Amino acid sequence: MGKGVKLLIMQVTVCALMAGSIGSLPVNGDVAQAAKKPKLNKSSCSVNVGKTVKIKVKNGNKKAKVTWSTKKASVAKITGKNTKGNKAYAVVKGIKEGTAKITAAYKLGGKTKKMTCNVKVTDPEANNNTVTAAPAQTQNTAATPAATSGVIKTPEQNTEPTAKPTEVPTATPVPTPTPIPFANLVEVNELKEQQTIPDIFTYIDGTPVTAENWEGRAEEIRQMYQYYMYGMWRDGSGETVTYDRNDTKLKINIETSGSEEGQVQGGSASFEVEVVTPGGTAPEKGWPVIIALGSLSEQQYALDHGYAVINYDVGQVSTDSNARQGAFYTLYPYNMQDWREQTGVLMAWAWGASKVLDALNEGAGRDYGIDPEFAIVGGVSRYGKATAITGAFDRRFKIALPTCSGCGGMGVFRYNPDAKVTQEYDVSSLGYMDKATYKQGDIETLGSIQSSGEAFWFNQRFLQFRNIYQLPFDQHFLSALYASEGRTLMLIGGFNYDIWQNTPSLWYNFCKAKDVFDMLGLSNNIIINLHDASMGHNILNDDVVKLFKYCDEMYNGKDVDDFEIKDLQTTLFEYTETPSGINNKEVYEAQIPE
Repeated sequence: MGKGVKLLIMQVTVCALMAGSIGSLPVNGDVAQAAKKPKLNKSSCSVNVGKTVKIKVKNGNKKAKVTWSTKKASVAKITGKNTKGNKAYAVVKGIKEGTAKITAAYKLGGKTKKMTCNVKVTDPEANNNTVTAAPAQTQNTAATPAATSGVIKTPEQNTEPTAKPTEVPTATPVPTPTPIPFANLVEVNELKEQQTIPDIFTYIDGTPVTAENWEGRAEEIRQMYQYYMYGMWRDGSGETVTYDRNDTKLKINIETSGSEEGQVQGGSASFEVEVVTPGGTAPEKGWPVIIALGSLSEQQYALDHGYAVINYDVGQVSTDSNARQGAFYTLYPYNMQDWREQTGVLMAWAWGASKVLDALNEGAGRDYGIDPEFAIVGGVSRYGKATAITGAFDRRFKIALPTCSGCGGMGVFRYNPDAKVTQEYDVSSLGYMDKATYKQGDIETLGSIQSSGEAFWFNQRFLQFRNIYQLPFDQHFLSALYASEGRTLMLIGGFNYDIWQNTPSLWYNFCKAKDVFDMLGLSNNIIINLHDASMGHNILNDDVVKLFKYCDEMYNGKDVDDFEIKDLQTTLFEYTETPSGINNKEVYEAQIPE
């Protein structure tokens, strides 16, 4: 064969190979992306009983949808999830010792790929697996049986062993191993008074808080609130939730196995909520929903803008009295002798909102055309206090609207306590009054919420606090528990007829909590709105108008005219010049407790 012919054959062959290669490239030329297939970040992992581990989908497509399921919910239960392909994850909680298979059904373009992760659940307490204890001076032997020990692990810690054991550990501070829940919390009379605001960026044992170890600190804060203030949160362990639908009435049924301490064995209780949906065909994912503790005054406006509304009568879950009667206390009787069985009424109401969300996830959402993954919870006054707790402990709620919640809610205890210093602000920008005055006797205080008319909202230990400076936290700690991707806290406060709620302390809460959001790169996930309370002691039209604009901008991918998120991150407390000549910022800053 001549050289010319050979050369021609070689050229044809190369061209053919190149054509084949080019034909296999994606249209956008992203070879690396085309080579990557969706998979879970782990094929197996372990988690302790009562702790959680996060399983993520890697290389997911944003157009894909992921359905999460567990083979043995009695062993490992899915307590949180995201189904969007490029952000999909499942938070799995260990329930009891054993192994459970977690399945992610990844659906894209009519094809479904199933990926699994085997989760091994262990019980350190049962195995008497001793670990490093907290410093002796912070131990509370009364809080935890002496024979038990274990480790609280953050989601980052509950991962597979690294494939490179010789790698140098990161220099980022991580929390000192903490004993099983509540073991490092002391009695009220052992707490040192703190005149200045407690440091949210330091663990109890002195470990600095960073973005990498924030989840551990958040868990520590949740423990403090349960131990010192609101009582025990019930996360659904040992519960079975079903529902009955009758037009707009949704009956939620809860049965308990008795597997949890303080839980009735063979218990059964129910309560009803009202479900109202917009007219017309629901969006593909379903209507976003506002679950209102009590009822939503702006219901029609919400419906007109494509939001379903669930009005939740909290009285069925617990009476607003020291009788502590209702669905919650039928299943979890209040025990004056054991702090582990002392859930206050506010926390009970929060549990009820969580059960509404359970029912939506069990199928009621599909029946009504509601999207449980876009659930907003809101409430006013005492219901605002319960709303604040709800989203802090049930992280499935996307947005929370604690409104006019005051002391024991989102009002900071240490900001101008008891309003001992009279403050006058120019509030003319709200359009009703020129000035608002905050003075002693007009503000809700620690003594107010410890009185016989409100003490039952909390646990017995909270009644032992003689002054606010004993509290090892302040209410910006509660706000900071919302700092996670895909979630928003909207603080709402009023002036004029709502002086009692100490609105300047709400602004202080926002400013201090935002430091945590900023650290985590979530600056736009906390917002605030102050309204003219002469229009009513409610979530007002001004609040929901701004809320819906925020949702469109933040979560719905819309560019909203004449709106910026930063507009909901400032208040009249920053005004240095006002029509009356009052320097609001100077008045406000004079009482900052630092």
